[in-house]
Amino acid sequence: MPLLFQSESDYTDCNINKPDPTIKKEYDFIYICLKVDEKKDTCDDWATWNKNWELAQKCLKIMCNKYKLKGLLVGRKGCNLPNGCNTLMETTNIVSNEELKKMYNKSRFIFLPNEKDASPRVLTEALCCDVPVLLNKNILGGWKYVNKNTGEFFTNEKDIDKSIEKIMFKIR
Repeated sequence: MPLLFQSESDYTDCNINKPDPTIKKEYDFIYICLKVDEKKDTCDDWATWNKNWELAQKCLKIMCNKYKLKGLLVGRKGCNLPNGCNTLMETTNIVSNEELKKMYNKSRFIFLPNEKDASPRVLTEALCCDVPVLLNKNILGGWKYVNKNTGEFFTNEKDIDKSIEKIMFKIR
């Protein structure tokens, strides 16, 4: 029986999510890691596992301390950031889809350390906004969108340096 290699993220509308050249780049990267319930005062929930918050923190520490990259963390307002990131990263609560589109356009690339979050829609939404991706090579799905023109892969905090340097070179 033939199978179709299809994901929900294949249905991102590039007429809605698109580059906006009137928006100035403010951030080097955007990382989206929504809390399950922002009304609760917890920063450790199912989403932290799904979005690989543990690996993200290790990588963010490198991005902030070694590369001095300015970041936007969507969905983790009130959560602790790795040492060295407090002055380089802005955090928000959950934002509307309209606001998220603006945030993509304010960012130079999207950071996705996700593994279990197969083919996240934010990946294709960012790509539609002409925002390349720094993607965990071990993600269950979504890797099919990444090539030499759309982003870079990394595996963990031990090899992210090379990928950061490549993506930043391509952006420049």
